[in-house]
Amino acid sequence: MASCDNSLETDKRYAEEKSIESYISSKKWNYTKSNGVYCSPQSQSYGYEVNYGDTILFWYKGYTITSPISVFDSNIKSVAIEAKLDTIVRKFEPLRAVIGSTPLLDGLKYGLLLCRENQKATILFPSNLGFGDSYVGPVMPWSPLAFDVEIIYLNGPGKVNEQNLFKTINLSEYTLHSSGLYYQQVVDTGLVRPTETDKVFGSYIVKLTGGQEIESFSTTTEPITLSNLTPHAVRIGFTLASVGGTVNIIAPSPLAYGKKGTPKVSPYTPVEITVKLDSIKTN
Repeated sequence: MASCDNSLETDKRYAEEKSIESYISSKKWNYTKSNGVYCSPQSQSYGYEVNYGDTILFWYKGYTITSPISVFDSNIKSVAIEAKLDTIVRKFEPLRAVIGSTPLLDGLKYGLLLCRENQKATILFPSNLGFGDSYVGPVMPWSPLAFDVEIIYLNGPGKVNEQNLFKTINLSEYTLHSSGLYYQQVVDTGLVRPTETDKVFGSYIVKLTGGQEIESFSTTTEPITLSNLTPHAVRIGFTLASVGGTVNIIAPSPLAYGKKGTPKVSPYTPVEITVKLDSIKTN
């Protein structure tokens, strides 16, 4: 019987995931998936990634995605009024949560871990990560759920440690970019600069702030497609460079190797990047 039950649960989850993917496809959204949860960013953010132990504040709207679509919870007053939710028992203020400690639906928790500070996103997940076989207000049993969230504040040990490290770096000759990285024009020819959708010829080197090289790349034959480049700071670096120019960058971890790091780079570690732009590929 246990094997039969597991098979039914697997089939149910598969059907719900297909329903979620169909919903995302109908919206023409991009998404990432982890731990059975889908996350579709609705705004671009270069902020810190949400991690366990972080304290965040966020707005949210929870709703079903199968017809009829029903909003079952929100801390946004206008949304609650429109959905005819009880406005007396709800607090219309950003929800404060410590990830890993504050009780949240598993699907919402895993989805928040795919988000960044100062970002709007839609988190979707099957019922096994939501209310399961329970009736909750207008939510029927075995209903996949969605949450529109906006993370307006994030702080945690990783972010604090990295920001303290930044205080030890001499940035006096650098300019702060809107993305959060610092850049210095070493050679600026005043010529045209590429956009993130361009293909370019050039080179880049990524190092730890102590000087250890992490990765490098150079090309004179096949162009670099900027939209595919990671870390994101390298992509931005090319857009800051003029043809024939060189740019130095100090990038925080959200624009580099993030909260997870790599075998060569610890989590929450800033890096130095040198970008040299030779030319922009013309069609």
